[in-house]
Amino acid sequence: MMIPSDLGFEERIAAACAEVQVWQGRAMRFTLAAAPVASPTHRAVASDCVRVQVEGSGTVFLKVRHADMEADILPTMPEATRRAGRLGLGPAVLVEAQGVLGLEDLSDPWRYARVGDLQDADTMGQVLAALRRLHDAEPLGQNFCPFARITRLAEEARACAAPLPDDIDSLLESAASMRAAIRAAGFDRAFCRNDGTASNIMLNPVPGGIVPGGVRLIDFDLAGDNDPWYEIGALLNEAYSFDAERRQAIEIYAGTYDERLFHRARLYGAVDDLMWGLWGITRAITARRSGIEFFKYGQWRLLHARTTIAARDFELWLRRL
Repeated sequence: MMIPSDLGFEERIAAACAEVQVWQGRAMRFTLAAAPVASPTHRAVASDCVRVQVEGSGTVFLKVRHADMEADILPTMPEATRRAGRLGLGPAVLVEAQGVLGLEDLSDPWRYARVGDLQDADTMGQVLAALRRLHDAEPLGQNFCPFARITRLAEEARACAAPLPDDIDSLLESAASMRAAIRAAGFDRAFCRNDGTASNIMLNPVPGGIVPGGVRLIDFDLAGDNDPWYEIGALLNEAYSFDAERRQAIEIYAGTYDERLFHRARLYGAVDDLMWGLWGITRAITARRSGIEFFKYGQWRLLHARTTIAARDFELWLRRL
């Protein structure tokens, strides 16, 4: 069963542990692994994240899904997480139950990435290599479309009377233009996380960088088959402010630089901003939990989307894909 949201934190975690059959009858204790933060980065808001020490099983990183985030986690998530673990690209899945996922614990020296980490060329190179391996893996068999999610979130926002910005219709028209341009240019689908958030990348650091193979991808909530350049565009949008850095990263991922890929990545960055901006504004109304700055996060992402859409070269990017 889904763990009720109206339980207290400790009660929720105890109920989640009780759902894991292989743990029944064992002594265990847990500690908070990540506090929920929506702004400046959405982290640990879809699930409670705890480290559970289980008698005879060591430590497990446990994610206990919140019912008010159910629509934000796709049915492909468990299988995508398992596949990434088998590929050595994500933590291994250790236990599963309804609304509960137990993962290999990537504790110290592992830590989540910050934007500044991704601005290091060697670190970004390892992250892009990990994403390339993921994208080259067998497709999941279920598609993900960020444009469709934008439409659904806009409808949900209107239905719940979320405080949408005055220019929402203009932003949605821009999204439709980007969708039409990308669809006309065409793309091949691949296994994607569809996530560009720095904190959803784990790093194993050493002085001056990270160890070889020291990247793990986490959070497959939106995993599905999609244009891999959406994920690359979202990542570069998160990490970089300057086009020279974006161009270098595109060359690293693709093996050669193509200006059309730069255009595509820039457009997808705006798409990702718009999608998460609408998410933040909507979840500020629909999420039952207080104290998480969903609205602030949504406003910031929409501002970033406006900045890209208002760029001098936006029409050029649309026309030259």
